[in-house]
Amino acid sequence: MPRICSPRGRATSWHCRERETLSWEVEAFASLLLLLNVWLVARRSMWNYAFGIAAVSIYALVFWEARLYAAFALQFLFLALNLYGLWNWRRAQAESGELPVLRMSRPERWATAAGIVLMAVGIGLLLARTTDAASPFWDSANTALALSAQYWQARRRVETWLFWILVNIGSVGLYATQSLWFTSCVYAVLLLVALYGWREWRQAQKGV
Repeated sequence: MPRICSPRGRATSWHCRERETLSWEVEAFASLLLLLNVWLVARRSMWNYAFGIAAVSIYALVFWEARLYAAFALQFLFLALNLYGLWNWRRAQAESGELPVLRMSRPERWATAAGIVLMAVGIGLLLARTTDAASPFWDSANTALALSAQYWQARRRVETWLFWILVNIGSVGLYATQSLWFTSCVYAVLLLVALYGWREWRQAQKGV
C-alpha cells in the first residue's frame, strides 16, 4: 500500500502514513483517456472533447482520494471549459469550414500571467490554511497554469501549448509524490505530445 507523507509543523521531519487508493486500473484508464484527449487536441480533432470530458470525470475521484484538492476542484472547471471549448470549436468550424488557430495578443498575455500568479498564491494559501492538502502551493500553481491552458485551448490560441508544457513538467513530480505512478508517467508522455502540439499549431497558424 502506498505511503503518503507531509511535513509536520515547522520541523524538517515528515509524518508518513499508509493510505487507501483507488484501483490502479481506474487511474490507468483515466490516464489513457487523457493521453488520447491531448493527442486529438494537437490534431485539432473535435473528438478530443469526448475523451476529455470522460477523463476529467474519472480524475475527479482520483485526485480527491489523493488529497490533491485543487486538482480535484480543477476537474469541474475543466468539465465546464471542455463544454465551452466544444461549443466554440464547433462554431468556428461552422463559420470557416475548418479550425483556425490564433496567437494571443499582448494584453491577453499580460492578463494571463497576472491571473496565474494571483490564482496560484490565493489558492495555495487557502489550501495550506484550511485543508490537509499534500502539496498546497505546488498543487495550486499547477491548477492556475492548467486553467489558463484549458481556457486558451478552448479559444484556439497557439500559446496554450506553452502552458501545457509547464503543467506537464510540474505534474510529473507532483503526482509521483502521491504515488499516482500511471498519471505521473502519462504526464511525461503528455509533455512530448505538448511539444508536438506546439509545433503543429504554430505551423497551422502560419499556414504551413
